[in-house]
Amino acid sequence: MFRSWFATCPRGVEPALEGELRALGAKGVRPGQGVVRFTGEREIALRACLDLRTALRVLEPVGEFAAVTADELYAGALKLPWRDLVAKGQTIAVAASGRAEGLTNTHFVEQRMKDAVVDALRDRHGFRPDVDPRAPDVLIVVHLAGGKCSVSIDLAGELLSNRGYRVRTVEAPLREALAAAVVLVSGWDGTTPARDPVCGSGTLAIEAALFAARKAPNQERRLAAERSEGDARIVKRLREELAARVVAPPAVLASDRDPDAVEATRVNARAAGVQLRVEQADAREIGPLDPPGQLFLNVPYGERLEIGGRKQLKTFYHQLGAALRRLSGHRAAILSGNEDFESAFGVRPRGPKRVLWNGPLRCTLYTYVF
Repeated sequence: MFRSWFATCPRGVEPALEGELRALGAKGVRPGQGVVRFTGEREIALRACLDLRTALRVLEPVGEFAAVTADELYAGALKLPWRDLVAKGQTIAVAASGRAEGLTNTHFVEQRMKDAVVDALRDRHGFRPDVDPRAPDVLIVVHLAGGKCSVSIDLAGELLSNRGYRVRTVEAPLREALAAAVVLVSGWDGTTPARDPVCGSGTLAIEAALFAARKAPNQERRLAAERSEGDARIVKRLREELAARVVAPPAVLASDRDPDAVEATRVNARAAGVQLRVEQADAREIGPLDPPGQLFLNVPYGERLEIGGRKQLKTFYHQLGAALRRLSGHRAAILSGNEDFESAFGVRPRGPKRVLWNGPLRCTLYTYVF
């Protein structure tokens, strides 16, 4: 049966997520702010949980009602069909976002929604679900906007961007879904070599390797929806289909001048099950790929450079631009959260600049052809 679903994503990533959903066969795809609506059979939504690279959540809508006060939130939640969504013995948790005039504290919203769910099941059906904030059987997602409360169930049970491979991190790690968006938006088709010369903990390089291998990013994770026997059968078949499409990727390299970053990337690549060539090197001494390929960079914003302030950071950008200009035939996708980057880099970008949000940080994605 066709029905509506929601996939959420970091702000600015909506066009990439829209393209992914269309490629999966979703219908009625309509992007919003931080969310893309789509329609399809339940199998499409379950496939989306396993195969979407840029999504944060895949949500099954439960209901929507007006709510600008705690009493309205509680009363509206009581009316939803919780017996159809939470079985006896299952645990629950609530994740809230957004705000309303009288509902500005997300923790309070989560608590009030949890109270309504527990009271409804206890009073009408005689059982009280336990709360498990770490690994709930049913994750209830609440969003407040425009005076309304939208309630959904998360099919995966936790953020899809938490791939599970980021075992070690360095400063300012890049969220996996955003890194995947950089790879998709770059236009790279995954058939030529790729490199991240400022790899940090390796997220960009790992997402590039997953993409080139055509490996579904969440193929191995267990979904909350699999607690249903019917969904478990569908997901098992989908995993087999996704595993069969995996190919041997071209070389993907990752390097950084920080030895801790190099070690973190090696550890994380092993956890992700991808092959990376990882080495310690300064990006300003980068050599060409053979054959020429694609570069992915999340350039430092200043945290990982020696003390010297804005002038030193601009010098680094300028030296990086000079190094990359020597790489004839290469392309680059560079994400920066620093307003000085474009002018200091000294190379005119090719194509439109795209604004992407790394959490609360406004970043710009530049694409270059050398």
